[in-house]
Amino acid sequence: MLRRTALMLPLALALPLGRSRPAGAQADAFAALVTAAKAEGSVIVDGPPLDPVRNALTADFQRAYGIPVSYISSGGAQSAARVRAERAAGKYLVDVLVSGSDTPLLTFLPSGWLDRIEPALIEPDVIDRRKWVDGHLWYADPQRTILRVIRMLSPELAINTNLVKPGEITTWQSLLDPKWRGKMIAKDPSVTGAGAVLTAYFYTELGPDFVRKLYKDQAPTLSRDPRQSVQWLAEGNDAILIGPDFLTLTQFQKLGYPVEAMFPQGREMTTGGWGLVCLMNRPPHPNAAKLFVNWLASQQGQDSFANSSLEVSLRTDVTYHDVAPFMFPEKGRKYIDLYDYKFVGERDAALEKARALLDR
Repeated sequence: MLRRTALMLPLALALPLGRSRPAGAQADAFAALVTAAKAEGSVIVDGPPLDPVRNALTADFQRAYGIPVSYISSGGAQSAARVRAERAAGKYLVDVLVSGSDTPLLTFLPSGWLDRIEPALIEPDVIDRRKWVDGHLWYADPQRTILRVIRMLSPELAINTNLVKPGEITTWQSLLDPKWRGKMIAKDPSVTGAGAVLTAYFYTELGPDFVRKLYKDQAPTLSRDPRQSVQWLAEGNDAILIGPDFLTLTQFQKLGYPVEAMFPQGREMTTGGWGLVCLMNRPPHPNAAKLFVNWLASQQGQDSFANSSLEVSLRTDVTYHDVAPFMFPEKGRKYIDLYDYKFVGERDAALEKARALLDR
């Protein structure tokens, strides 16, 4: 069922976009938005906890519109906990959330903390469907509350090339070879985030027996520290890393360590990285918030965001600098999308079964 549903475009993507207002009216509406946003004088963004992203978005947006960005980078579950506490106290302190999939889809959206983003997208460059992959804007949910701007191939496996020979790891089942017992690191499946997503994928696609053999019989070291995991791999303490943090892996590669990303069974999975963009409801700077999401979805904004996060934009007109070539999805090829709305919604049931199996 997962493979059938995940290979389909999400429901939100298949719905008609409706009529666009005349070009002159679009330009006038956007000009009015810019004026109103400048009058508010600030925007508060909760974004990825990555210094290059913080630096790029704050500098480039202010350069474009003269509006300072107050950037919070708590990330993921910490963002949800902070906003929950703020709202319980009657405080509404954030304008825009830029995040991965779990926090917006599993906490912010069902909690009723978001406004629909589709009506706020009025910049002519943004709503030109020809500028987007497959000729449409991408939304993470059927109600078009959350805009998606990133889709990429992200390696879910890395090796130390001094310890793993070419051809030794060709499929996920290769990891069950007894020679790798005790020589692997894996993200702790009990922790939310990318590690949990991968465990759910294993359980659904490869079955509970594979999950038990991989996480129990093969005795991998379980880690909650992405940088430490890559460091152990780079220094040769382990031969294989399941679920590497790509940015950290890239940093160690540039330092000359013998680490390499791999795609068992081909390039099967795509992810959305930090690419979900949300408008908070009751924002302190409503016009500046709308202007920021329009800028972030524009060519200029996506040039800034994709290159600072080293991710692949869903816009077709971005110029890339250091983004790895293997992260770009191949046109016309079908992938299992780990940010698919159905997959995210059904993932927790599979993950709960996997955790029970592993006593986690």
